[in-house]
Amino acid sequence: MSRSSNKLTINALSAVVQVVFTALLYFFLYRYLLASIGVKQLGVWSLILSFSSIANLANMGLTSGLVKFVAEYLTEDDKSKLGKLIFTSIVSMSFLFVVLSLIIISGAQFFLGLVVDEKFLNIALEILPYSLGSLCVNAIGGVFTSVLEGHQKNYIRNFIYVASNIVMYVGTILLTPVYHLKGVAIAQLSQSIFIFIVAMIFTVKINPDNRIRYWKWSSDSFKELFNYGYKFQLVSICQMLYEPATKLLLSKYGGLAFLGHYEMATKVVSQFRALLTNANQVVVPVVAEKAKVQEDSYLQAFYIKMNRILLLFNLPLSTSLIIMAPLISFIWLGEVNFNFVFSLFILGIATFINIMCGPAYFSSLGQGRLNILVVVHIGMAIINIILGIALGIYAGGYGIVIAWATALSAGSLFLIFNYNRTLKIGLYNIFQKEELKLLVISIMIIVINFLSYQFISSDRFLLKVTISVLSFFLFLPLVLKNQNIKQVISSLKK
Repeated sequence: MSRSSNKLTINALSAVVQVVFTALLYFFLYRYLLASIGVKQLGVWSLILSFSSIANLANMGLTSGLVKFVAEYLTEDDKSKLGKLIFTSIVSMSFLFVVLSLIIISGAQFFLGLVVDEKFLNIALEILPYSLGSLCVNAIGGVFTSVLEGHQKNYIRNFIYVASNIVMYVGTILLTPVYHLKGVAIAQLSQSIFIFIVAMIFTVKINPDNRIRYWKWSSDSFKELFNYGYKFQLVSICQMLYEPATKLLLSKYGGLAFLGHYEMATKVVSQFRALLTNANQVVVPVVAEKAKVQEDSYLQAFYIKMNRILLLFNLPLSTSLIIMAPLISFIWLGEVNFNFVFSLFILGIATFINIMCGPAYFSSLGQGRLNILVVVHIGMAIINIILGIALGIYAGGYGIVIAWATALSAGSLFLIFNYNRTLKIGLYNIFQKEELKLLVISIMIIVINFLSYQFISSDRFLLKVTISVLSFFLFLPLVLKNQNIKQVISSLKK
């Protein structure tokens, strides 16, 4: 096995470990918050996170460009570019985030007053500065974690995130009884400071060319980052509009309680999605490197293999997420809450499609093909808002969830077909009969579980769960005998 394959395997495995650990931590964290501050204050926290995330407009796509350019600079003779790239990014991010955060604070009372219940407005305004401070520190820390990614040291970044989540969890447990929701905000700020300090230390240590004495401002580095980043910034702006727009509409048409349950459902889905996309994201510096030396045949074969392996994991796991929605609700909330189950079910289907566009998305980033990403994300933002308002009026919170799922699915499918056409590959070239059998089994399992929940009485909940667990094992024979899965298992063993 090559050194490059070793790096990919270690980075992907560490990403999985990080996501699983984070998911478990969030399970206990949100269960604790639900009991200590209640679902409505949890909804307020969710809304403030979305509102303050507008500060990410200041990112300008710089951190995404860092991963690509660091990977490319490492193939060049002039290593002095690395220090200039790091310092230029830090200065740019610091200035832009501070300015935009001050603008957001100045208009916060007016805009939050439009969507937040009056009795929760003071709480929202009190925690907003902490949330913005956390974003600003995270932005600078993101420079260092992106540099680690560019060096293909994702495993270091992932374990920094694991440790930072422990800081967040412990801080929340200690501070919430005293400061309530403000304690959660302080704990999040502490987490951001931890990531910033530790990531900076590792960035300096992994490469002598990254040391502080080489940090200098470079107009050329800024131009290079900006020329790549301004297009990606359009993508980022649209991405930021998804969550705030959806949650603002949910707050208006569904209420804070629905928003709180939706927030918990999105946490489940986002951690599940990260389980596969974070493992897939490690290919960005690899694709950037191969694209620079014009290895087209490698990229085509690599893309096909990524898709096949991803489907073998995505389909069984997405199916299990969908059919286990009532059980997750029962364990986490103490009841089978319809709003939570509905959100998790709809988002689970849309997320399956979105995960499958990962190879096309990250390959486009690595190759610098950003125009199509801009088009897709603008389209998704427009569909989400227009369809959300239309369905929100007639179907309340349920319409908002369906609108976002529709926008996410449509954009993901468009990107997949477009990138396939760029590489001159059809779906029939990527997926074979084995993958088709998996799809048929998945549909069968979902139908079986749907019928069991419809026709088996509600007091026999354990029987329904048993059917869900046993039906999942229909996947195992096809998955375990697949050659790609055997190669993955063999790589992990080595």
